[in-house]
Amino acid sequence: MTYVNWVMAHRGHQALFDDAATLSQHDPRVTFGRLYRSMRAVASFGRVARLDYLSMIGKLGLADIEPGSTYMTGSTGPLDGARLLFGHQADATKPSEIDRWLVELEAAFGLPMGMQVLEDALCNWQKSPEQFVAFRG
Repeated sequence: MTYVNWVMAHRGHQALFDDAATLSQHDPRVTFGRLYRSMRAVASFGRVARLDYLSMIGKLGLADIEPGSTYMTGSTGPLDGARLLFGHQADATKPSEIDRWLVELEAAFGLPMGMQVLEDALCNWQKSPEQFVAFRG
């Protein structure tokens, strides 16, 4: 029911996405962040669900949104992967700082939907850092 309330507060999905875009001056990353934060109102959506749901909305072209962050705070697997990537300097570093490092890394790569790609890659890599194991979804 909380999902329905979240959507219907804006009269439907498209109006929700349009309202968020207008308030964010049509910046896809700012719009994503606004929607991500607003989804705290949806009881069954945690960090991963919000990130994956909104990323898919963007990939499908239902809204002009893309993550501007890995939303590392509150993560487990991706945070472990980022700590592997950045080494000992990341061991005592706050997730928000690690997220800033990942934003810089993604900017250097210039990948479409790069933040979601990084988040997924870090999560999967930390499961088996010594040997490649293909992710099958």
